[in-house]
Amino acid sequence: MSASCLVSIIIPIYNAVKYVQQAIDSCLAQTHDQVEIIIQDDCSNDGTWELLNKLYADESKVVLFRNPRNLGIGENWNVAYAKATGDYFVIFNGDDIMHPNMVAGFLSRLDSDSTLDIITGKFEVLVTGTSRTFVYPDHVGLVGGLVSNLYSQLYFRSAFHWNFSLVRKELLKKVEFDDGNLFLNTQVCDYELWYRCYLEGAKVYFDDTQIWGYYRRHESNSSSKPNGETRSFLKDFLDYHQDSFKNKSGFNYTTMLARRFLSFCNNTKHFEKDVFYLYVKRLAQSVL
Repeated sequence: MSASCLVSIIIPIYNAVKYVQQAIDSCLAQTHDQVEIIIQDDCSNDGTWELLNKLYADESKVVLFRNPRNLGIGENWNVAYAKATGDYFVIFNGDDIMHPNMVAGFLSRLDSDSTLDIITGKFEVLVTGTSRTFVYPDHVGLVGGLVSNLYSQLYFRSAFHWNFSLVRKELLKKVEFDDGNLFLNTQVCDYELWYRCYLEGAKVYFDDTQIWGYYRRHESNSSSKPNGETRSFLKDFLDYHQDSFKNKSGFNYTTMLARRFLSFCNNTKHFEKDVFYLYVKRLAQSVL
């Protein structure tokens, strides 16, 4: 059944000229033949767009789009998502590497159990400059199989990554916002989508049978920006989900938030006033 299914690999890109060819080539190398690779460039200014056209303008599986202006992470991801037509989706980064059998392997797993919504796989971190790799820390000791504790894997953690996941279109349609968008316009939009899938009751399978890809760590990662993800989590994510965090975890939520607040305050190098006040606001809300 899965051999004829179209899989949409959406790749929102911004300034990835150093790594984008390896990322896209890993998608083109998939043993599952029925893929569309939708690339949405968010007005890159480092030569990414020019390289994409040079390399892939005539590649039938690759479709290139560029925004007329820079939209930011969440909005760019939404524009890419709106163009996809597949039955299954991979949401990929323009600087990472996918194992050639990932799509076929995950489709096979979904075929074997029609109740599963998402297959997500074990991956390694690739450190640019040294080429050193290591297993993603949240996967150390994580046993493969049906994820029975999805909430705990998402509670102040990022146990899974969309890069190395295959998700049914039916689930994504269920968790879209009222305006049809899939992503919140914020830096941690990928994490927020995982949490919305949890709230929808998504059935997730973790495949640890091999390493399914490489998440590249380099100086330009959005996650490497001081306080970027923290600010996004406190300001935008918790606007939507603080009540569910608080109701599910009770006082443990306040305790965890307080620990992170103290750690932030002790890091004087990256201390920023707006993040300090966001922490204070969320801590106050957690006990009221």
